[in-house]
Amino acid sequence: MQTIAIMNNKGGVGKTVTAINLADILVADYAQRVVLVDCDGQANLTRFFLPGADKLELVTTADVLRGDCEPLWSDNLVPIRPGLDLLPSSSDLYELDLQAIKDGVSAPERLRHFAEAAAADSEVDWMIFDCPPGYTLASVAALLSVREVMIPALADKFSLDGVFAVTAQLRGLSAACPGLRSRVLLTQTRSAEVVGECEKLLRAQRVPLYRTKIRRTDKVPESTVTLSPMREYSPRSSAAVDYRCLAGELMEEV
Repeated sequence: MQTIAIMNNKGGVGKTVTAINLADILVADYAQRVVLVDCDGQANLTRFFLPGADKLELVTTADVLRGDCEPLWSDNLVPIRPGLDLLPSSSDLYELDLQAIKDGVSAPERLRHFAEAAAADSEVDWMIFDCPPGYTLASVAALLSVREVMIPALADKFSLDGVFAVTAQLRGLSAACPGLRSRVLLTQTRSAEVVGECEKLLRAQRVPLYRTKIRRTDKVPESTVTLSPMREYSPRSSAAVDYRCLAGELMEEV
């Protein structure tokens, strides 16, 4: 099973959009079995697929971290469609962060055990963790559960600062996560000199990048309003084409 955490300490760089569209294309184009894990208390990923999630009795990522979940890992998932399942999020993740600060509570190993159980059952091809900005209990748990970190970034200083912060944090986790690798995914790119300059800066700092870059298009924010993946909403748009390229790049490595 392939495991990826999508994170950057900077918000608004396309983490959730990337999780949605990468998972959608892996399922639709490659017949892969994908589990999405929402690690963000804002629950944007959850609300995209389950607009009425707040009114439903669901097991969430917070429940898994607390150990208050079903013993069989797959019984905690919400089926979205054949091949795609979701472990939802909720604002309870914020309470867990506060509890960890006050009481020293730490349960990231429970999410790792959840991922390991899925891998052992061989029922899932990909588990993709959508992480919040910042270093939270859930994001640390995700990092301990994956083999790769995908860092979406815009071609601006604040995004690159977020990239360097994440890579520094990953170095701090190297003992607990041997073999963990990270790569940057440039998002919302356009024909501008600054994009090339940012690429050069990242390469000069020896930060690996994906071959694929996601081009800017208004179709992306529009798709979040209609709650449709890009493959359905605007299949010929530049971003839809680019997300297909990203999925293909990852599948080449499997």
